[in-house]
Formats: sequence, structure tokens, C-alpha cells
Amino acid sequence: MAHSLLSILIVTFNRRADVERCIESILVDLRGIEAEILVLDNGSTDGTPEMIASRYPLVRMTRWSANRGLAPALRHIVDESKGDWLLFLDSDTVLKCGCIAKLIEFAESRPRLGAVAPRPLDIDGRIQMTARAFPGPANALFGRQTLLSRIWPGNPLTRRFLKSTEQEANAPFACDWVAFAAVLVRRRALVEAGSIDPRFFVYWVDADFFKRLKGAHWEVWCCPAAEIIHAEQNRPNRVRSPIAIKDFHRGALRYFYKHHGWHGLNPLLWIAAAGLWLRARLQLAINRRRGSVDE
Repeated sequence: MAHSLLSILIVTFNRRADVERCIESILVDLRGIEAEILVLDNGSTDGTPEMIASRYPLVRMTRWSANRGLAPALRHIVDESKGDWLLFLDSDTVLKCGCIAKLIEFAESRPRLGAVAPRPLDIDGRIQMTARAFPGPANALFGRQTLLSRIWPGNPLTRRFLKSTEQEANAPFACDWVAFAAVLVRRRALVEAGSIDPRFFVYWVDADFFKRLKGAHWEVWCCPAAEIIHAEQNRPNRVRSPIAIKDFHRGALRYFYKHHGWHGLNPLLWIAAAGLWLRARLQLAINRRRGSVDE
């Protein structure tokens, strides 16, 4: 099957070994598919850009002197890319055999498909559950990595939000949004919905994009037959950076304001802001305690 030009887009920051494994898996999996690989280095100091330049001369690399955030970086390389299909990959992903071909074949079979994601697996083989329903107020308690979801993972609210039944099966299924860790996006759908919003930093940029994509009447799917390994850094119980905690909650408020805020007139906006502020304070306090214990 002939494929339109595919652009593979990777943003990396101090992940030299990870991005090397990622690129190697891409080169093995392309199998003659016409593609370009774009990497944006977000200010790495571990030799990542030098390694890419020396080992992979066909990779189009952009190097920033400082970390400006995931969302601005994604927006930049989207604007620099040429493909009719855009495959977003985190630098700590590894494609399993046939992943790219399976994604493109499924995507081209559905004319209103705007995006399709592979099934992401932890390094131990567990499904990461990143194909979800759009977030609502209940996700403050029943999100993917909240305390209640970890204590009671089988509760119906968490399972509905994470589409657990569908993700545990092998058939393709529709969802509201997926993580930018690994997803194939049709450029025409991206143009209609609007590109990546660079006002986000890291968190919630994907939820915002797919909210707009679905609002433009494009479908979002997960294709479990295509799989990746994702050495996800955001694991439960790890000591998180205070910057990451603050960015998560700022991003959540920005998302809520954009899509439910009615330009500041919705009274729930102020309730959400207060709740997110309190939740951030609590997580920062817990994080400090974990850090002191680890030390």
C-alpha cells in the first residue's frame, strides 16, 4: 500500500539513551514507508543533540538552548513538518514490530479518522490506559493516577473514564482523547481543529487538542493491534518535581477555562480554581514528605 509522506515528531530533553532506542525502533519499523523524522531538543545538557547529529544524519534536528516546554516544541516541529500524517512520539517510546504500518492502514480505512493511537505498554507489559473519556469534575478524585483510583482501581467511574473494558480487549475502539506519547494524527484534521496550543507547557496540551479535534467532528481511535513500549516517567508514588505539579494544575485550569469557563462567567470556574489550588498544595506537601523519606 502506498502511503502519503509521514512525519515522525519527537521532543526530547536529557533522554539520550531513550531517544536513541526510540529512533532505532523507528528505523526498523518504517520498512520502506516514505517518512521524515524531526527531533526537537529542548535544551539537553547530556549530549543528546550531538549523538543524534553524529549517528542519524537523516534526522532533521532543531536545538533550543533552554527548555521552553513540550507544547511550544510540538507546535514548532508541527509547523516545520511536511507529512500528511503526523506521528507524535515521546522520546522514551519504543515501537513494536509493524506498529507504523498498522496505524496507517487503520487510519486510511476511516475517512473521518482524525487520530489513532497504538496500545502503550509499561516495560513490564501492563497497559498504560492512556485512551480516555474527556475529563470532568469527578476526575479530581477518579483520574488515572489519583489516590482513589490506585486504592480502588476497579471502581466504575475510573474504569469508565479510562475505557478499561475496551483497552483490555483487542478490537479497535473510539475514545475522546489519547496522550501525545504516541498518536498518529491526520494533518487535515489538525488544520481544521487548530494546531497545538503553545500556551500550555507540558500537561493538558493533549486533552486540549483532542477536545478541539472532536469539536471539529473528527474521530479519535485506539488500535490495540499496534503496540509501543513506553518507559513512562510519571509513575505513582514517585517524588515529582514541584514544577511539574504546578504545571499540571495550571494546565488543568487553563483547559477548564478554555472549554467550560464561558470567558470567566461560569461560577464553577472559581470553584475549580480553588479546588485545584488546594489539590496542588496538598500534592506539594506530600511530595516534600516523600522526598524527606527517600533521603
